[in-house]
Amino acid sequence: IIKPDNCEQAVLKGAIIYGQKPEVITARISKYSYGVKAYCPFDEDKHPQSNRFDSDDGPLCKRIFDKFILMGDSVVAGKPIKRSYSLLSPNQTEAIFPIYRSTRRDTMFTDDPSCEHLLTVTVHSPNVERGADRELLVTMDFSSTLLHFQAVDVTSGKSAQVDIQFDTKYP
Repeated sequence: IIKPDNCEQAVLKGAIIYGQKPEVITARISKYSYGVKAYCPFDEDKHPQSNRFDSDDGPLCKRIFDKFILMGDSVVAGKPIKRSYSLLSPNQTEAIFPIYRSTRRDTMFTDDPSCEHLLTVTVHSPNVERGADRELLVTMDFSSTLLHFQAVDVTSGKSAQVDIQFDTKYP
Protein backbone atom coordinates (compact mmCIF):
# COMPACT_ATOMS: atom_id res chain seq x y z
CA ILE A 1 0.00 0.00 0.00
CA ILE A 2 1.34 3.37 -1.01
CA LYS A 3 0.52 6.28 1.28
CA PRO A 4 1.42 9.76 -0.03
CA ASP A 5 3.18 12.12 2.33
CA ASN A 6 0.87 14.50 4.19
CA CYS A 7 -2.36 13.03 2.76
CA GLU A 8 -4.26 14.13 5.88
CA GLN A 9 -3.10 17.70 5.29
CA ALA A 10 -4.44 17.62 1.73
CA VAL A 11 -7.91 16.68 3.00
CA LEU A 12 -7.75 19.32 5.73
CA LYS A 13 -6.58 22.02 3.30
CA GLY A 14 -9.38 21.10 0.90
CA ALA A 15 -11.97 21.41 3.68
CA ILE A 16 -10.59 24.80 4.72
CA ILE A 17 -10.60 26.09 1.14
CA TYR A 18 -14.18 24.87 0.65
CA GLY A 19 -15.24 26.49 3.94
CA GLN A 20 -13.79 29.85 2.85
CA LYS A 21 -14.77 29.66 -0.83
CA PRO A 22 -17.54 27.12 -1.50
CA GLU A 23 -17.73 28.27 -5.14
CA VAL A 24 -14.43 26.49 -5.86
CA ILE A 25 -16.40 23.22 -6.01
CA THR A 26 -18.25 23.46 -9.33
CA ALA A 27 -19.54 19.89 -9.56
CA ARG A 28 -19.97 16.75 -7.49
CA ILE A 29 -20.60 13.10 -8.32
CA SER A 30 -23.83 11.84 -6.80
CA LYS A 31 -23.38 8.86 -4.48
CA TYR A 32 -27.08 7.94 -4.85
CA SER A 33 -30.00 8.37 -7.23
CA TYR A 34 -32.49 10.83 -5.73
CA GLY A 35 -36.15 11.33 -6.52
CA VAL A 36 -39.74 11.34 -5.34
CA LYS A 37 -42.55 8.80 -5.26
CA ALA A 38 -44.92 9.67 -8.11
CA TYR A 39 -47.62 8.39 -10.44
CA CYS A 40 -47.35 8.03 -14.21
CA PRO A 41 -49.63 6.64 -16.95
CA PHE A 42 -49.88 2.87 -16.58
CA ASP A 43 -48.10 0.85 -19.28
CA GLU A 44 -49.18 -2.82 -19.48
CA ASP A 45 -45.82 -3.76 -21.03
CA LYS A 46 -43.56 -2.41 -18.29
CA HIS A 47 -45.61 -1.95 -15.09
CA PRO A 48 -46.82 -4.77 -12.83
CA GLN A 49 -50.58 -5.04 -12.28
CA SER A 50 -50.00 -4.70 -8.53
CA ASN A 51 -48.94 -1.06 -9.14
CA ARG A 52 -52.02 -0.19 -11.20
CA PHE A 53 -54.22 2.60 -9.82
CA ASP A 54 -57.45 3.56 -11.60
CA SER A 55 -57.96 7.32 -11.49
CA ASP A 56 -60.63 9.56 -13.01
CA ASP A 57 -58.21 10.25 -15.88
CA GLY A 58 -57.44 6.60 -16.57
CA PRO A 59 -55.05 3.97 -15.23
CA LEU A 60 -51.90 5.17 -13.48
CA CYS A 61 -48.86 3.37 -12.13
CA LYS A 62 -48.16 4.07 -8.45
CA ARG A 63 -44.90 3.88 -6.50
CA ILE A 64 -42.83 5.21 -9.44
CA PHE A 65 -39.35 6.38 -8.43
CA ASP A 66 -39.23 9.64 -10.39
CA LYS A 67 -35.50 10.32 -10.41
CA PHE A 68 -34.07 13.84 -10.37
CA ILE A 69 -30.43 12.71 -10.44
CA LEU A 70 -28.83 9.33 -11.04
CA MET A 71 -26.11 7.73 -8.96
CA GLY A 72 -22.72 8.49 -10.53
CA ASP A 73 -23.92 11.55 -12.46
CA SER A 74 -22.20 14.89 -12.16
CA VAL A 75 -24.20 17.49 -10.25
CA VAL A 76 -23.34 21.02 -11.36
CA ALA A 77 -23.36 23.70 -8.65
CA GLY A 78 -26.01 26.37 -9.13
CA LYS A 79 -28.15 24.26 -11.51
CA PRO A 80 -31.23 23.07 -9.61
CA ILE A 81 -33.39 20.39 -11.24
CA LYS A 82 -37.09 21.24 -11.63
CA ARG A 83 -40.15 19.12 -12.33
CA SER A 84 -43.82 19.94 -12.66
CA TYR A 85 -46.55 17.76 -11.15
CA SER A 86 -50.33 17.96 -10.91
CA LEU A 87 -52.81 16.72 -8.33
CA LEU A 88 -54.64 13.39 -8.60
CA SER A 89 -58.02 14.61 -7.38
CA PRO A 90 -59.91 17.88 -8.05
CA ASN A 91 -60.75 18.27 -4.34
CA GLN A 92 -57.24 17.56 -3.09
CA THR A 93 -55.98 20.33 -0.76
CA GLU A 94 -52.42 19.14 -0.27
CA ALA A 95 -49.73 17.33 -2.22
CA ILE A 96 -47.42 14.85 -0.54
CA PHE A 97 -43.89 14.30 -1.86
CA PRO A 98 -42.06 11.33 -0.33
CA ILE A 99 -38.34 11.77 -1.05
CA TYR A 100 -36.24 8.67 -1.77
CA ARG A 101 -32.69 7.72 -2.63
CA SER A 102 -31.45 4.55 -4.28
CA THR A 103 -28.13 2.76 -4.54
CA ARG A 104 -28.89 1.94 -8.19
CA ARG A 105 -29.34 3.96 -11.36
CA ASP A 106 -32.11 1.79 -12.81
CA THR A 107 -34.55 1.65 -9.88
CA MET A 108 -38.12 1.96 -11.19
CA PHE A 109 -40.24 1.69 -8.04
CA THR A 110 -39.94 3.06 -4.53
CA ASP A 111 -40.61 -0.37 -3.00
CA ASP A 112 -37.43 -1.74 -4.61
CA PRO A 113 -34.93 -2.99 -1.94
CA SER A 114 -32.33 -0.50 -3.22
CA CYS A 115 -34.65 2.42 -2.45
CA GLU A 116 -34.65 4.20 0.91
CA HIS A 117 -37.32 6.65 2.06
CA LEU A 118 -35.65 9.78 3.49
CA LEU A 119 -38.62 11.93 4.47
CA THR A 120 -41.91 13.35 3.21
CA VAL A 121 -42.74 16.95 2.35
CA THR A 122 -46.33 18.23 2.21
CA VAL A 123 -47.36 21.39 0.33
CA HIS A 124 -50.82 22.89 0.78
CA SER A 125 -52.92 23.54 -2.33
CA PRO A 126 -56.08 25.24 -1.04
CA ASN A 127 -57.51 26.64 -4.30
CA VAL A 128 -59.81 23.79 -5.42
CA GLU A 129 -61.75 25.92 -7.97
CA ARG A 130 -59.31 24.81 -10.70
CA GLY A 131 -59.82 21.15 -9.84
CA ALA A 132 -56.83 18.90 -10.37
CA ASP A 133 -55.41 21.32 -12.96
CA ARG A 134 -53.02 22.98 -10.51
CA GLU A 135 -49.29 23.01 -11.13
CA LEU A 136 -46.90 21.93 -8.41
CA LEU A 137 -43.33 22.92 -9.13
CA VAL A 138 -40.71 20.78 -7.38
CA THR A 139 -37.06 21.77 -7.24
CA MET A 140 -34.10 19.72 -6.02
CA ASP A 141 -30.80 21.51 -5.65
CA PHE A 142 -27.72 19.37 -5.03
CA SER A 143 -25.26 22.30 -5.17
CA SER A 144 -24.13 22.45 -1.56
CA THR A 145 -23.39 19.91 1.13
CA LEU A 146 -27.19 19.66 1.59
CA LEU A 147 -29.94 18.55 -0.76
CA HIS A 148 -32.39 21.46 -0.91
CA PHE A 149 -35.94 20.37 -1.77
CA GLN A 150 -38.78 22.81 -2.47
CA ALA A 151 -42.37 22.22 -3.61
CA VAL A 152 -44.56 25.18 -4.66
CA ASP A 153 -48.26 25.29 -5.49
CA VAL A 154 -48.00 27.73 -8.40
CA THR A 155 -51.68 28.79 -8.14
CA SER A 156 -51.69 29.78 -4.46
CA GLY A 157 -47.98 30.44 -3.93
CA LYS A 158 -47.95 28.10 -0.92
CA SER A 159 -44.65 26.29 -0.55
CA ALA A 160 -42.79 23.79 1.58
CA GLN A 161 -39.07 23.22 1.69
CA VAL A 162 -36.50 21.17 3.50
CA ASP A 163 -32.74 20.75 3.52
CA ILE A 164 -31.54 17.15 3.69
CA GLN A 165 -28.10 16.28 5.01
CA PHE A 166 -26.37 13.90 2.62
CA ASP A 167 -25.44 10.48 4.07
CA THR A 168 -27.84 10.84 6.98
CA LYS A 169 -30.51 8.30 7.87
CA TYR A 170 -33.95 9.72 8.56
CA PRO A 171 -36.70 8.10 10.61
